[in-house]
Amino acid sequence: MNSLLNVLDVSFSRGSLLLFENISFSIGTGDRLGFVGHNGSGKSSLLSLLAGKEEPDTGEIRMPRGQRVALVEQFVPGELAQMTLIDAVLDVIPAEQRPVTRHQADELLDQLGFAHDQTLLPLGSTSGGQQNLALLARAIILQPELLLMDEPGNHMDVMALAYLQRYLLSNQSIPFLMISHDRELLNACCNRTIFLRDKTLFSFDQSFDQAAKALAERDVQAAQARQAEEKEIRRLQTSAKRLAQWGKNYDNEDLARKAKTMQKRVERLKEEQTAISHGSGLELHLNTESLRARSVVTLENLVIVTPDGERTLLEIEFQHIRPGDRIALLGRNGVGKSTTINRLVAAIGQQDDFVRFNPNVNLGYYDQELEEFSSARGRFDWLRDRSDMTDEPIKQVLLKNGIPFTDFDHSVDKLSGGERARLMFMLFQLNKPNFLILDEPTNHIDIQGREQLEQQLIESDATLLITSHDRRFIEQVANRWWWINNEQLIELNGLDEFYAAVQQDASKEQSQTKPTQQTQTTAMPQTMSEDDKLARIDELEKLLREDKARKTKFQKLQRQQAWEKELAELWKDME
Repeated sequence: MNSLLNVLDVSFSRGSLLLFENISFSIGTGDRLGFVGHNGSGKSSLLSLLAGKEEPDTGEIRMPRGQRVALVEQFVPGELAQMTLIDAVLDVIPAEQRPVTRHQADELLDQLGFAHDQTLLPLGSTSGGQQNLALLARAIILQPELLLMDEPGNHMDVMALAYLQRYLLSNQSIPFLMISHDRELLNACCNRTIFLRDKTLFSFDQSFDQAAKALAERDVQAAQARQAEEKEIRRLQTSAKRLAQWGKNYDNEDLARKAKTMQKRVERLKEEQTAISHGSGLELHLNTESLRARSVVTLENLVIVTPDGERTLLEIEFQHIRPGDRIALLGRNGVGKSTTINRLVAAIGQQDDFVRFNPNVNLGYYDQELEEFSSARGRFDWLRDRSDMTDEPIKQVLLKNGIPFTDFDHSVDKLSGGERARLMFMLFQLNKPNFLILDEPTNHIDIQGREQLEQQLIESDATLLITSHDRRFIEQVANRWWWINNEQLIELNGLDEFYAAVQQDASKEQSQTKPTQQTQTTAMPQTMSEDDKLARIDELEKLLREDKARKTKFQKLQRQQAWEKELAELWKDME
């Protein structure tokens, strides 16, 4: 296996904060590497170093000269927002090569689940998940020998995630390093896992679940070794102290010398003690209460419409949520999950014939956009504004969650997504809700935080209504499953039926023939050189031969028509 990249004794700090120290690893041609670490550990900074955007403080990063490395951007560059999706992908290609590369971009976007008409939309008008897929396409179109991805699944719905996973699995020849908090994606696509923790790396030639288990076993062994070392240190300290006292009492230089030698050994053992990880140092806690009632909320003859009232999204004839229910609300982006949640939240404390809450419900609502954090209030004041608690419990909650006094007044609108999420859960600790509505609560939380949240939700007595695209999270937490499909709310017996339908839809959409590419071909630049035109003619004729050689039912007739039209235009230009 050829080496594509070598990281040798690299250290890097962000300001005065040391992120990692003397780390080393390599990436080879067959590696599909999952990179895992808690928020703020330095994962994105390391990716920036690998992409050559920043330089390490010490150490070096080696790769073969001329090797193509592509970094998938996390955000859409502002200048691309008004471009069509296909043009935004081609923007990374030199202008003179774009006409020849256009077909490759079209095929790539097809593999990633885009219908032809979607590729002609302004990139800025598409969903966050679609934008992330387009950013992935911008990197892949460069035909990199190594692909670097930072949270590629962010903001993707289940369908977009299905396309992302399918593409990575069907293109095994592309080595990559992928930062992700999505355990299912890591397990499905990666054959190596590296954990960035305690400023160093822990590398395993295994997928995530196996690697996480191996790391946990290593931690147990380290804790046992540390316990034995501390026991030996205590024994030597006691012996050294006793020998020193005897040497003093009996004026015995030999005993005093032995005591000093023993104490030096103690100091050496302390320096060489086995390191033990304490994780991120950030804990996620919930404090909820149970509701003694037959029903939490009843939905009857409820119609959910778009915010403008123009279109019906969902009709619910009758449903109710009972105490102890942990309901996952499932469906693709745009079917009305968040709109349904907003409708329920708006009905709390109101006289509503269609949404009837038990009067004893104390609601805790987590908004996926975290819109309540637009305020410039500090952490302490933000919590006090939203809780009936006195100052002392608020102070204790902040301290318990690792927020020092000096950070109490940091403006909440300046906090990261992960910090905002944790502050929202601190509010739940103070207010002790008995019904939680959580809209995409895992979006800004790392794997450690997700696992803590899963445990807290399962152990709590609260009733839950949750949306999430994290399959592992839903599998662990939910005990009921509602699927919004074709404007109906369908109760499922489990997740498998929903994900089977998602995979079936992805396969169906990908096998459908794309519409004619008349819009693309007529917009072909007139500045193509004669060599470019001949190259494109060769490419189109080859595509036509290959497609016509297939069985009739597998041929893409509309594409053939588009290719033939483009060929005719090219030959006309050559005359």
